[in-house]
Amino acid sequence: MTAYTVKKLDKEEIGQIYRTYMGKDFPPDELKPLSHITRSMDAGYGFSLGIYEEESLAGYAVFILCGEARCALLDYFAILEGKRGGGLGHQAFSLFVSYFEENLPEVDGLYIESERISAAENEKQRLTRQRRIAFYQSCGCGMTAFRSVLFGVDYSVLYKPIGERGQKASMTALDTLYKTMFKREHYARFVSLAMMPESEQECG
Repeated sequence: MTAYTVKKLDKEEIGQIYRTYMGKDFPPDELKPLSHITRSMDAGYGFSLGIYEEESLAGYAVFILCGEARCALLDYFAILEGKRGGGLGHQAFSLFVSYFEENLPEVDGLYIESERISAAENEKQRLTRQRRIAFYQSCGCGMTAFRSVLFGVDYSVLYKPIGERGQKASMTALDTLYKTMFKREHYARFVSLAMMPESEQECG
């Protein structure tokens, strides 16, 4: 079995990943400017990890940390195109969680946004979103009742407790994280967070 390692990325490394891969890996309406990611790193709440096969990059993830709410958000996660389909996504997610357990004791849980299935515009999009949510659920993430709309993109929210110290998902904690993540004027205009009735909750 191939051995993979996790490494914390600096601004130069995530910049190279952004320019080389992220424009291909994420739709334009989901991709923040690189300056937003690097500013969050400068401010101390942006954080990125790479997964490597020896010295070769195989995948990456960008996180937002919120010490005040003891949680983090998985902002971006991708396995490089040539490495997909062999189970590396599950292995990488597990390695990222282990990194949090070992190195970030201030984080009790990880939030994951995934585009809402019910907001899909066509069958292909619906199946893609369904597979994405099913993937996170197979990694041990639970679907919450939260719905976030960020800059017009409609998300369901999943949650993964970190280790034995993991706490339950909290809309207050997620809202605090969004307030850390976005400028006040952007939060007021472009961020919406709500609790969904049971009949409208999605399960993948």
